[in-house]
Parts: sequence; C-alpha cells; structure tokens
Amino acid sequence: MTAIADTLDDLNPEWFTGALREGGTLQSGASVTSVTSRLIGTGQLGSVALAELTYDAEDARAPSSLIVKLPSRDQGSRRLGVVMGVYEAEVRFYREIAPRVEVASPRMHWSALEPETGRFTLVLDDLSPSAKVGDMVAGCGPERAALAFSELVKLQAPVWDDPGLRERAWLADVSRLQMLFAAVEPAIGLFTERYRDRLDPEHLALVERLGPKAATFPAKAWTPPFVVAHGDYRLDNMMFGTLPDAPPVSIIDWQGTRLGPPLLDAAIFMGSCLSRDDRRHHERDLLRGYHDGLVARGVSGFSFADCWESYRRSALYPFLLAIAVSVTLERTERGDAMWARMVRGSADMVQDVGAADVLD
Repeated sequence: MTAIADTLDDLNPEWFTGALREGGTLQSGASVTSVTSRLIGTGQLGSVALAELTYDAEDARAPSSLIVKLPSRDQGSRRLGVVMGVYEAEVRFYREIAPRVEVASPRMHWSALEPETGRFTLVLDDLSPSAKVGDMVAGCGPERAALAFSELVKLQAPVWDDPGLRERAWLADVSRLQMLFAAVEPAIGLFTERYRDRLDPEHLALVERLGPKAATFPAKAWTPPFVVAHGDYRLDNMMFGTLPDAPPVSIIDWQGTRLGPPLLDAAIFMGSCLSRDDRRHHERDLLRGYHDGLVARGVSGFSFADCWESYRRSALYPFLLAIAVSVTLERTERGDAMWARMVRGSADMVQDVGAADVLD
C-alpha cells in the first residue's frame, strides 16, 4: 500500500506508480519512470506541488502532470490546519461529497489521511493547461461573479438540506467553528496593529465594535436549511477555462468545506472579490440569478426573502473570520493584501446590508 508522502522527496516514480495504480488511473501496467516536482501557489494552510511525470509505456489515462497537496511547512499554519480540521475536510470532500454534487472540481486520483497528526496527501488533476486561476487581490467584474454563483447552485442543490449530511461529524460539527470565532476578540489588538495602514478608520471602528461579539455569531447564523459550503469561496480558489472544452470555472481548494447556511459562500465572494461599487450595483441581480437556479433544480421552501436574510447574516462571516485567521497564518505580502481587501469589502457589505444588528 502506498504511504502518505510528507515531502517533495517522497514523490518519486515508485510512489506515483503505486498511488496511480491504487487509485485506478493506471490500468495498463505502465509505470512512472521520472518525476519533477516543485511547489507552486500561495496557499497559507497547505503546500501545493506541481508534479510532471513520464512513463515507460503509453496509457491514455496517464496524466502528464498532477497537483499534489501536502500540509503546510509552517508549524503554526499546520497546527491550525489540524485543529480546524481543514486537511480532513478537503480529503473527505473529494471522497464523499464530490461524487454527489455537480460542481466542477478537479478529479481526485489518490488520497490518504491521518486526521490526528495532520499528515495527508491528495493527488488531483492539474487544470492549468486549460484554465487560469483567479486573483482576489485584482478582483473581478459581474460576469465572472455570475459564473461563480452558477457553480454554487450545482454544489448546493443536489444535497440541499440533506439530513444525512448532519451525521458526518467532519462536516457538521460546529465546535471547530465556535473555536475559530472565539479567537476573534483576542486577535483584535494584533490585527489592528498589523492592518491599521491598510484600512479606513470606519473599518477599524467596525472591527473594534463587532469583534468582541464574534463568539456569538455561530449560534445566531447557523440555522437551517443547511448546504455544503466551500467555506473559502474566492477567486484564488477558482480556475477559469481558457480552452473551449474546459469548464467555464472549476472550484479548487476545499479545505474549508463545512455544513453551513446557504448564502455563506455568496457572502464570502461578494465581500472579497467584487469592488464596492460593483457589489452594490449587481448584488441583487446576482442573488436573484442564484435563487432562480436553485428553484429550477427543484429547491423549494426557500423564498428570495429567505435568501436575502441568509446573505445578510452571512455577511458577518468573512469579516469576522479575517480578523482571527489573518494574524494566525504564516505572514506574506500577498496575504496581507488579501486579508485587508477581505476586511474592507466585507466591512462595507456588513454596513450596507445591516448585518451588525445580528450580533446586537
């Protein structure tokens, strides 16, 4: 049996041959003869490697390149990944949820997991030959936002409020969520010191006003119906097709997968990826399109008024989340820019939709 890979050095030809045979990708007897691996991306909770492979025989199913995900090399980020269950969540999403939903995401070739230690390896399709990753810092317009919202319908509708999902502890247990939001208040001082020059005074004032109340947020926002939420639904976790046969958008990085309110992912996207003016101008049209998509796929008992209320409450999620997580992960220049954008955008959203009174 193929063992969990801990480093890039473990990703040798013998390892890939075993993993791809166990996963059913190699079925012709072909073997991997050479591997070139390098770290890519800017993930803060995990390491992502691109592996290029050659084989000793032709096999139409044999990929020339693959993505391999491993735990973060930074010990602080890795500890957070274990405590928050993000490594387990991503592996289990591909194993248990992806086969049941219609959202476009990479194919999983092999996986292994030790939830208690944080050791895991996940081998996925490399989408880069036919798609390009989005950029949250640069943002996007309403056209790409509409694509992102259409994928939410494909993720949510097939398992909408499925009671069986509530029995999966890795997906439905709110204790880790409560722990995360309890960490917001203690993080306010360091957050304010680090991001003071990147935020407007009104944004910092909202942090100081709502941050101390963050621990009450899950109890007030986590109400049915429940859907499978990506939990980090941003442009950086989306790949947009560049070739005609590629999906218009594919969703990657499922470490934040959890059961949550329907508009959680929509609020994350609105608050972090659209400019304030675009969000204000297109907000209701995007939500209408999303709601119409749910209805067309058979979701009932969820009116547009319900949709808006879920969105209003969920607006607090990216705002509060960013305060705690931004000062916990390994610090990078891009990370600082990303978290500052999320706080600015979601703070404006919280104020515009009147979400603050959820915590009052």
